[in-house]
Amino acid sequence: MELKDAGQALVEALRQFFAAMPTWMMVSVVAVIAIAVGVLVGYALSRRGRAPASPRPTESAAPAAPVRKALPPPENPAVVAYREFLEGRDVSANELDTKVREFASALKDMRQNLRDLMPGDPARDVDAEAAREALEAGKFEDAMLMLTSLGNDEGRDGVHARDAAAKHLMAAALAKSVAGDLMMAQLDPKAASRQFADAVELLPDAHEELLAEIFNKHGTAAYQAGDPLAAIGSFEQSLDLLQRRLGKNHPDVAAALNNLALLYYSRGDYGRAEPLYQRSLKIDEQTLGDDHPGVATDLNNLALLYKKQGNLEAAEPLLKRALDIKEMHFDPGHPSLVTGLRNYASVLKGLGREEEAEVFEKRATTLPPARRPAAE
Repeated sequence: MELKDAGQALVEALRQFFAAMPTWMMVSVVAVIAIAVGVLVGYALSRRGRAPASPRPTESAAPAAPVRKALPPPENPAVVAYREFLEGRDVSANELDTKVREFASALKDMRQNLRDLMPGDPARDVDAEAAREALEAGKFEDAMLMLTSLGNDEGRDGVHARDAAAKHLMAAALAKSVAGDLMMAQLDPKAASRQFADAVELLPDAHEELLAEIFNKHGTAAYQAGDPLAAIGSFEQSLDLLQRRLGKNHPDVAAALNNLALLYYSRGDYGRAEPLYQRSLKIDEQTLGDDHPGVATDLNNLALLYKKQGNLEAAEPLLKRALDIKEMHFDPGHPSLVTGLRNYASVLKGLGREEEAEVFEKRATTLPPARRPAAE
């Protein structure tokens, strides 16, 4: 009871002390107490976060086992054999190391190529496997002999097979091409187009002129079958082949240009047709001569394009020149000459030259239908 009374007395004394204390002093005391508490808490936390010190090794602890170095991988027998080969040739140490590294790198490719080696004759699989084993073992002489023999045997058989295949493919392409010709004669361009397309695929390499001819036939058949895009592609292929094979100024190239231009003309693409017609005309003038019937055809084609565009002034002199050439080569009544007279008369009418036009129209209608055989 006395201890309890003493405690109560102490509390009462402290209460009276703080009640009598000025406010500013009370704030200072509280601040000091708070700082002291913070320091104590921080110290306790810092001690708790420290890692325990590692115990010192005692004299009775067993010593750690020594670390053993890994053994290097065994060297490939082929690389070892190659190094020995170089050493036998007295190759210097620096050069030897370089050459061994190069061989090791090349060996990877040789292995892969031998894995891909699949003889055409299955009976030779054993020889191929023996060559692989010889290479891996570093028996280079044996490997070279085996591979040379295998290459000779497979090469001989391959050449025979290739030649036989080329003959089969050539026969197939020609048969398809002639079948297409017959179908065109039978007025079946769609079926003919398929035959010519097959012939293009079957024809062996190194027959560019024949390939250009078949492409041209396919283009004609495709156009008549109503597939102008396929026709354009084939005519362009034919033109490229002929230019590469014959040069850019050959009459066959001029004919190919005319075919392609005619296709563009028929589709109303006069901008693409005109330069092709002009180039064809220039080639034929240079190679055939200014007065050749082929030049007359070129002049007529270009003139009709200008007429279609409404440019009669440009068309008139071309048609007149074409007509003059035809009169030099064709007898009266030849269809080409009659067509030339009518085309020229039509342009003259369009230009308002009616009297001149009547003269040519009359000649076209009164000419006898026959012509001399030599005028073909």
